[in-house]
Amino acid sequence: MNNSRTTSRIAKKFAAGLGVVVLASSVAIPAGGAKTAPSAAAKNNLVIMIGEPDASWCNQDSPGVDQVAAKNAVLETLTILNDRNKIVPYLAKSFSASADKKVWTFKLREGIKFHDGEELTSATVEMNVLANTGLIRAVTGKGQPGSLPAIAWLDYMGVNGKSGAAAIGAAYARFFKKVDKYTVQYTLAAPNPNFAYQLWNEGRATIASTQMLLHPKCGTTFVSGTGPFKVKSKGIDKNTTVLEANPNYWRSTAKNKLPKAQQVTFSVVGDAAQRVNALQKGQADIATFGASSGAQINKLKTLKRTISLAQGPQNVSWNFHLNTVALPFKSKNAREAFAQAFDSATFVKVMTQGNAKAAVALASSSHPYYQPNQTLKFNVKKAKAAAAAYKTETGKALEVVVPITTTTESLKIAQTICKMMKAAGITCSIMSPVTSSQYILRGFGLQQQMSVFNVVAGTSAAFTNLFSTATDLELSGFRLSNPPLAACFNKAREKDTRAAYKPCVTELQKNNYWVPGWVESGYVAWNKKVTGVGATPLLAGGKRPLVGPTGFDFASVTKPAK
Repeated sequence: MNNSRTTSRIAKKFAAGLGVVVLASSVAIPAGGAKTAPSAAAKNNLVIMIGEPDASWCNQDSPGVDQVAAKNAVLETLTILNDRNKIVPYLAKSFSASADKKVWTFKLREGIKFHDGEELTSATVEMNVLANTGLIRAVTGKGQPGSLPAIAWLDYMGVNGKSGAAAIGAAYARFFKKVDKYTVQYTLAAPNPNFAYQLWNEGRATIASTQMLLHPKCGTTFVSGTGPFKVKSKGIDKNTTVLEANPNYWRSTAKNKLPKAQQVTFSVVGDAAQRVNALQKGQADIATFGASSGAQINKLKTLKRTISLAQGPQNVSWNFHLNTVALPFKSKNAREAFAQAFDSATFVKVMTQGNAKAAVALASSSHPYYQPNQTLKFNVKKAKAAAAAYKTETGKALEVVVPITTTTESLKIAQTICKMMKAAGITCSIMSPVTSSQYILRGFGLQQQMSVFNVVAGTSAAFTNLFSTATDLELSGFRLSNPPLAACFNKAREKDTRAAYKPCVTELQKNNYWVPGWVESGYVAWNKKVTGVGATPLLAGGKRPLVGPTGFDFASVTKPAK
């Protein structure tokens, strides 16, 4: 596709503004051919139980953490995080940046094929960039309209959905270039030392085939990636998704045939106790857990003879992102009341049974946002005083409404929060449960009082910056209520150091726009009939982490045939 033609068509067709959509799950056709991987034993099928249902896997969708684990077995990224906390090439063979970190060049591995037969080339990457930016429909007449991911991608281009078609078209022409068949180049509007991280983006910046991106049911009934597994005939389902081996997987070698399993079924079981029971009975081979399932994690620790348990790095910070554009949390009194009513130490004890840490900041010590001992501490007396001040200010009693997803753990978290609020004299109730995608979209739409998210994680601020800079992805609305703070983060990310972020984080914590929750890690458990679970080598160096933000790599996992 010629860049000048693309720019012209975007300028003519693209309508200003980004629509927010959620695609429903459905059932339909296979995403690839019917060949069977010769290396897979006939009866080594795996059952993996996860805690949350979700929707589509297309570029503009927002799957939950557990669903990303399934998605990343099918759809892969240009870069990837290794076990040394370093971003390395994955589908890309190499990458480099200009001295000012504005121009990034990526060379693709040659000969990689999608499940539908398409070769990965710069033309495919361009279609994904159009899909990521929400421009694919303007150019082709097909594909998804822009949603949350488009906001971030347009931000890299220096525009937004209200910039107008001509400005967006011109920005795109500057932003992306096909250098040759296997080389692409991105020119950013501002320096970004971690742009290579954004092309992994916690496993969310996946590359899909052209046919998938243009399919009317992209990400549900038709999914085509480059991964070790492909979606079987049923398509993406909110409760059960079946994957089958990709016989032409690019990481497979004569000495190490991948994937090892013939079929993988992802089954949604919202209750952690049921997932543990299924592992014990052999009804599940692998299961995922969050630290909030503390009692069940502790039970797994006692089952060492039959079940293995792996813990990821304890660097995932859960925070309350308070909606500052509407009452109650438009009021600083309400934010201070909530912050001082929440007892992180008791929460960790009750909900995680000691499998997490009480938060002393918005980030763990490994993260560039880490600024300890600047946040309000638990104090019921002061919480009551702040709630009383809110009533004097507004004439209304403080009422907190906690949103939840469909998981049992989410409900328990909300119940624990409400118990703490009520102890401080604050009325508290719980919203009706929704899917993770709906929760995320509703949070970004500022349609709930708060969002409990783990966007502050790992050792890089690249992902977190999407939620604190001048985009619509900052969850609390302080972009609207405190524009200078958003500008502070926007400037700090150009250096991307803890020192640069310090004044911004201090202001964020001082105003209680984000309230620290707890710090945890993810867990993966498997029964010992399963073999091959572990960190697998990456061609570009290091290994893929056993447990990380994108789940785990199970291409090498198998079990003896019955």
